[in-house]
Amino acid sequence: MEIKDISKERPTIFLMNKLTAILSAVLLLCTSCAEQYNIAGNSTMSCLDGRMLYLRVTPEGVSQKLEASSICIDSCEVVHGRFNFVGDVDSTMMVMMFTQNQCVMPIVIEDGNLNIQVDNAGQRVTGGPLNEKLYKFFRKHNRIENEMWQIQQQTMRMMRAGQSPESIHRKFGKKVEKLTRESEELETKFVMDNYDNVLGPGFFMLLCNQYPTPILTPQIERIAVSATPQFLSNPYVRNWLRQAKARKQRVTTTFNTELYQ
Repeated sequence: MEIKDISKERPTIFLMNKLTAILSAVLLLCTSCAEQYNIAGNSTMSCLDGRMLYLRVTPEGVSQKLEASSICIDSCEVVHGRFNFVGDVDSTMMVMMFTQNQCVMPIVIEDGNLNIQVDNAGQRVTGGPLNEKLYKFFRKHNRIENEMWQIQQQTMRMMRAGQSPESIHRKFGKKVEKLTRESEELETKFVMDNYDNVLGPGFFMLLCNQYPTPILTPQIERIAVSATPQFLSNPYVRNWLRQAKARKQRVTTTFNTELYQ
């Protein structure tokens, strides 16, 4: 009977066992990195009852309008004022909640249980540190927006009463300029304070979405010039700034060409 020498097989067996252990550890690590979310919502808005809600995210590197370029990652129906999203994502991300093509609110999908309230007073999310931070910022921003809205209403009443644009500007001009500066400072600081988490690029995307094409405004340039490498490497940020700089260069070249013709 031939005796088989297994001494040469032991390194192979040991290597296979070690590789299996490593792969198991990597698989466990990847699984633990996944974000499991449970978003429970309540709405007192009767117009939402019976309608579908969608969580949408913009693909990496896309700089088009959110409603035109976003893809749906989850959906649910509003039933008697209640709705619920449950699922898994690879990492923490900012998404937009839509009803059909109308954006309702931004949400940060982060690990754990989140609660959404939608009513006549507005929208808010609680239950996660990033969402708490985001909606604390929105509360400050909304106070400025409400003041601007009140001035707009007063301006319209004064115009209907026959007052001149000059007199209206004398009354509200400096106040509007002050509120505009406060709003831009608040927005810029929020992005800068959150360069290296999803809030910075996420709100930067919301800022940029108000423009029809990529453009370098003084506010966007200020954000970009002080940005961290992590922020600048975000696909959306990188693509927007690349297109905006290219557009600025084309405009400058065209202007110089026409100037010296």
